[in-house]
Amino acid sequence: MKITDFKAAAWQVIMKVSPLAHRVLPAGFRRKLGAAARLAVTKDMLPVPAPYTPGRYPAGYNLFGLFKAEMGLAQGAKLYADALEAGGIPHTLLNLEFLNSRMPQNDTAYDARLQNEAKYAVNLVHINPDEWTIACYPFGKQAFDGHYNIGVWLWELETVPRTWLPVLKYVDEIWAPSEFIARALRKETEKPVTVIPYGISVPWDETVTRTELGLPEDAFLVLTMFDSNSYSSRKNPAAAVEAFARAFGVGESNAHLVIKVNHPSPEDLAFFEKTLGKDGRYTLITERMDKKRLNAMIRLCDVFISLHRSEGFGLVMAEAMALRTAVVSTNWSANVEFMPPEAACMVDYTLVPVGDQYQRGEGIQNRWADADTDQAAEYLRRLHDDPAYRRQKTDAGYRYISQHLTPARSAEKMRRRLSEILEQK
Repeated sequence: MKITDFKAAAWQVIMKVSPLAHRVLPAGFRRKLGAAARLAVTKDMLPVPAPYTPGRYPAGYNLFGLFKAEMGLAQGAKLYADALEAGGIPHTLLNLEFLNSRMPQNDTAYDARLQNEAKYAVNLVHINPDEWTIACYPFGKQAFDGHYNIGVWLWELETVPRTWLPVLKYVDEIWAPSEFIARALRKETEKPVTVIPYGISVPWDETVTRTELGLPEDAFLVLTMFDSNSYSSRKNPAAAVEAFARAFGVGESNAHLVIKVNHPSPEDLAFFEKTLGKDGRYTLITERMDKKRLNAMIRLCDVFISLHRSEGFGLVMAEAMALRTAVVSTNWSANVEFMPPEAACMVDYTLVPVGDQYQRGEGIQNRWADADTDQAAEYLRRLHDDPAYRRQKTDAGYRYISQHLTPARSAEKMRRRLSEILEQK
């Protein structure tokens, strides 16, 4: 048996064993073991593609992404797809599979647009380096030969993992949706790193009501949201709970905290059960929601609070602003690029070492933010007590997103960059 055949067979075994491993192994150990297994099996399975051949393929983008998945990385690819469509830029969409057995592949919204052939000159591969070879392997080397290959990489800290660097050999260029990510990447490569922000699109289901969601109709609703697959230690929902408790003491029934958890882990559910107890001012929502229903929930809340430690873009904050929901946010990392002080309530912070809380940053001296929960509580209190102040924030936030982060603006940047690439000789 050839070594490549053996590795391909091993890859199939990993795919089958992954669900069992999720059930029986601790989360931290599972991540380390899974990363090591994928690296061993996929190393050199996908040879480095042949160099870009100008004129070999027609002008346009082949956008590879997690179009059936429901997570931040997947949503980013969908926003790029929407921008390409809105801008009338020639493109194809190609779906990538994801190994994580806890990552549902239930989104069918893009099925009619999915194709299997990379027929245009530029490949735009919206997947991070730690999943690059295993996600691209099914398409084969031929899908990348002679194309100009761009990786769209997302990261939330100031230094990227060392394990990402070997994947640079597969790309001619990297795109990032924020300057924060781009700065981290430029420290590691001389290849072009281009910032193409997402264009925010927020369709919502107008039939959804607070009552249907199990939320009090007349309460001041504060929403916090995170995905257990995206490291709760980084999203830091405990700080949002603490800020709410400080803003609205025991006995104040008008304020209500909504906690939306996507793909909830047993550890996160146990934390909230212990922390919230039987306090009726909290609602924990774990149901799967399609994007329109989720946007409706955000829109029905008065405030979205994110006391995150670091963000590579901060998509939900941008969506909340576009939906005219006031935002309270940590004043650090990528989200500050679209959150001027007049448009949101920006919370002071102290930078602290990441340590072992964030496994993907292991072995790197990174830092992230520890938000001031007292100041966040003051913002919540003022947004509750002063409707005019809240309207000022929501109006300014809506204006900023609708002027600066639109699909049309994202498409224009993509069109301009495509022209520059095609002009290369």
